[in-house]
Amino acid sequence: MPLDYFLYRGQQKIVIEKADTHFTALLPTRRAVEVAAQQSQVEDMKKVFHNIYKIRTDSAAVDPMMEELRQNERIPTICHHAYCPVGDTATRYYITDRIALSFAPNVPLTRKSEILADHGLRILRFYDAGQAVCLVEVTAAAGKNPLKVSCELQEYAEIAYAEPNLVNRFQRQYQPTDNLFPYQWHLSSEPGIELLAEAGVEAPEAWKYTRGSRAITVAVIDDGFDLTHPDLDAPGKIVAPFDFSDRDTVPFPTREAGNYHGTPCAGVAIGEENGEGIVGAAPGCSFQPIRFPLSADDNMLFDIFERASQNAHVVSCSWGPVPVNAPLSTLQDEQMRRIHRTGGPDGNGCLVCFAAGNYNAPVKDLDNNSFTWRHPSQGLKTTRGAIVNGYAAHPDVVAVSASTSLNRKAAYSNWGAEVTLCAPSDNWNPLNQQERLPGRGIWTADNEDSGYGFAPGSRYTGMFGGTSSACPLAAGVAALIRSVNPKLSAAEVLEVLANNTDKITDLEPDPVLGVRKGTYGSDGHSGWFGFGKINAAKAVEAARQREVPTPEPEPATEGVYIIAALVNPAGREAGAERIMLFNASSEDVNLGDWEIEDARGRTDRLNDYWLRTGSVVRVGLARVRLLNSGGSIRLKDENRRVVDEVSYDAQQAEREAWWIKF
Repeated sequence: MPLDYFLYRGQQKIVIEKADTHFTALLPTRRAVEVAAQQSQVEDMKKVFHNIYKIRTDSAAVDPMMEELRQNERIPTICHHAYCPVGDTATRYYITDRIALSFAPNVPLTRKSEILADHGLRILRFYDAGQAVCLVEVTAAAGKNPLKVSCELQEYAEIAYAEPNLVNRFQRQYQPTDNLFPYQWHLSSEPGIELLAEAGVEAPEAWKYTRGSRAITVAVIDDGFDLTHPDLDAPGKIVAPFDFSDRDTVPFPTREAGNYHGTPCAGVAIGEENGEGIVGAAPGCSFQPIRFPLSADDNMLFDIFERASQNAHVVSCSWGPVPVNAPLSTLQDEQMRRIHRTGGPDGNGCLVCFAAGNYNAPVKDLDNNSFTWRHPSQGLKTTRGAIVNGYAAHPDVVAVSASTSLNRKAAYSNWGAEVTLCAPSDNWNPLNQQERLPGRGIWTADNEDSGYGFAPGSRYTGMFGGTSSACPLAAGVAALIRSVNPKLSAAEVLEVLANNTDKITDLEPDPVLGVRKGTYGSDGHSGWFGFGKINAAKAVEAARQREVPTPEPEPATEGVYIIAALVNPAGREAGAERIMLFNASSEDVNLGDWEIEDARGRTDRLNDYWLRTGSVVRVGLARVRLLNSGGSIRLKDENRRVVDEVSYDAQQAEREAWWIKF
């Protein structure tokens, strides 16, 4: 039955009930895991993230077992119910003891502290420089579970949002079938058995202008990468690798973890042109490998995409949830918007690509009543409630569906208004994997040397596919566009991709659902193919011809001045240079994202702070150095326009740890 509290997630207020047979337990030690597994009524126990395990038992045993684990002196642990949307047992939410919380603007620090204390919350980290968005831990002092706490916090005017930090579980978006450039029909195709000449993306025509630049980086986020593979190992190829599974910079796959997915995905996007094996869509581009265990809470996902967006111009993600109600948190939603606009190493936006999914399911259907799909390990399941694939449905994410070597819809490919583009891949029946459907597989790098592979004894495979292959192909073509015109923003790259596709059509009904969505509406969009199948040649040529307009300079904000500076302090003040800013204008000014810059170009970013008219603020500096030998200081607004600039000489700065007036 519905509970009297809700799950807040993104823009949804989800009516929930407790799952009948599942709960989670935080088991911090190996001994705790062993003791929990020995409980007689445990039917199944599986690790879902870090030390959080999901436990399945008889419905009557859920509460007693949770209480027994909580009271066990040998392994005191934290247990939480699992939750489902009312009437939809296929969707399960696993909560942690943490909440992502955002304060509304201009909430006093004392009030923030008061709210946190009243609800037994401890701050673990801040997500922004202004310290308005944070991750908090619900301690025992709260006296209630994190869902109830989040609901109470939602009622405060001082809180913009308070959402539970859920454990997100993803499935690899791939499907091997059976068993180097001439075989890579998805890049360049000729007529053949189960193959049309128009099925590929015409990569060789694009390569006349660029095969990718090392200055452009593609991040692939997946389960691990064989970085000794000849198609991934080349001079200058690897950029800023990181492993969120082992918390190091060696994101290699392991046989023990069953990792085999990341290497072929990376091969499709950026496989090196080296005279052997396969070649990726953008072989000359650099590659940022980011490994994670395909299980992550909201907090880890935030860190994964922050790391990717700092180094990469394009991100490829060949994973996602099964067809259940899995909307993004507000934290993740806002992060995707920000990354698309201001991410990337040049601040010009980072294009994030996601596989649409392999269940022949809608990417988003809030009105779904019943949808049957096959779970990779659990067989047929039915979702009776909303279906939302949060990342793929995000308006700033490129959701990539799959077409076949016959320019038809791949029978497994997810669909809907949220699909942006399609790219060629293999074909198979999502409900009956024994049924053979026409279509060729994808040749790419294989993981055989370091982990499980698709083709035994080989470092290459022709059995890769799914939207897992379509997604990195799209990411590789996007990287070619950035390579040939580096000034383009992420939004402009997306526009070039979408406006230069092949409008393939499929008039036949879907072999599983019997529906027809293979044509295009007046907006040029198809439910199966998005705005069409990627054409690398057309897109790169369009990017070459496209000029990036130079915006008209706007007048800088007037009336904010640097009035004093504490220059190169000595003794206890060393490294603590400061400046004073005065707002002489008639309006309050938000200093968020403003910068202080010294004569050598070192900068400090200012916090999100409203400087009231007629007021003064003292700003501490971290990177900027104000030397006693003299120098200059520039104040820049959020658009990097110089608002004020002052200079001083050695005579003015001869008294150490003394304020200079301007």
